[in-house]
Amino acid sequence: MAYETNGFKLLTDGLSGTSTMKTWLLDSVDAIATVNTSNYVSDGYAKGARQGDIVIVRTRTTTLAGPVTAVHHCWVIDEATGTGGLGIDLTDGLAITATDTD
Repeated sequence: MAYETNGFKLLTDGLSGTSTMKTWLLDSVDAIATVNTSNYVSDGYAKGARQGDIVIVRTRTTTLAGPVTAVHHCWVIDEATGTGGLGIDLTDGLAITATDTD
């Protein structure tokens, strides 16, 4: 499935200045291997994502409102991607494993 712009949202805005770092949430039905492809988030730079920002990726079933199947922590490794320079590239992501022993 393709990227849905309403699935990429700002969670926390950074401090002012050069040391700023924002935190973003990306809900997607695509696997992390697709999501971390350069320019998958084709409007991320336009929305304000910059190199070094944290992105929490929640993989869902068949819709953005569906059950969560995986969570990864990524960061923006490249900005202004794509032909229009509006996208971003994410790192491969660190999987957060689900353990529920109760």
